[in-house]
Amino acid sequence: MFWIFFGFALLASAISVNKIILATLPPTFFVGLRMLLGGAILYGLNYRSSHRLKFSYLKQDWLLLLWIASCTTLIPSILKAFGLQNLVSSKAAFIGALDPFVTTIYSYILWREVLTPKKLIGIILGFAGAVILCFSHSPIEDTFYNLLIFSLPELAAFGAVALGRYGWMRAQITMKRDRYTPPELNGIMMLISGIIALSASYFIDDVGVSYIPLTPSFLSLLAYTVVIGNVVAYTMYAQFLKAYSANFVSLAGFSVPIFVTLYGRIFLGEAITLNLVISAVLILVGVFIFFNDEIKAAA
Repeated sequence: MFWIFFGFALLASAISVNKIILATLPPTFFVGLRMLLGGAILYGLNYRSSHRLKFSYLKQDWLLLLWIASCTTLIPSILKAFGLQNLVSSKAAFIGALDPFVTTIYSYILWREVLTPKKLIGIILGFAGAVILCFSHSPIEDTFYNLLIFSLPELAAFGAVALGRYGWMRAQITMKRDRYTPPELNGIMMLISGIIALSASYFIDDVGVSYIPLTPSFLSLLAYTVVIGNVVAYTMYAQFLKAYSANFVSLAGFSVPIFVTLYGRIFLGEAITLNLVISAVLILVGVFIFFNDEIKAAA
């Protein structure tokens, strides 16, 4: 139990570091660079000991792997990076905490799993908390297009959750079929995403490797987010999905925005506003009602 929260604390620290890096690098370029480096490390560590990373094996699943990568480590990561770049880190993280609710909605739509009244109340409270969070905008958000009360960075953060959750559910199915281990699948997905994102960034952002500041502090931050955020935390997350139910992992994942809020206050000087506290309480109550009902049903 300790390790799952430790893993999410590491993931939260990488989010805070990403916020710092995104003040310098464009989102698509940053995602491509981070995924390519992280994927190369994971792929290299597992290549010699695994026949599943050989081309003859991978070519059987290339379309599936491309689809999973697009829905997990490519498009959601770019959307998340854009949102994080232009939002207070705690707001971006709390929008990401809608994970368990999105999981249940997908399960209801795709597999007709039962959606009880208590679960529905929990989902409504969770989304209400996220909506309240979106009533207040920072000055940088107001420079973007707004749809009703939602800014473009907020919509990107919501889109990252919706698409990323679907992608990870597909990844979970693939791992449980023992087609790939978590480190293998993560390495493949990151390599694919890194290559595509860097290629896209060349045309979108018009930047290259020379754009990276070669200062010790920046390189240390980049190394930290690649090793901790990509190699360690992503692999631990994939291991959690294999060992626990998707709903339990999503519940434990609620610790991420709490850690991010604390890191943001300590290291980024971000304020903890009343609006944030109200939203966090609503989401927390929603999560409690939601999972309390699920635990009783499983007993």
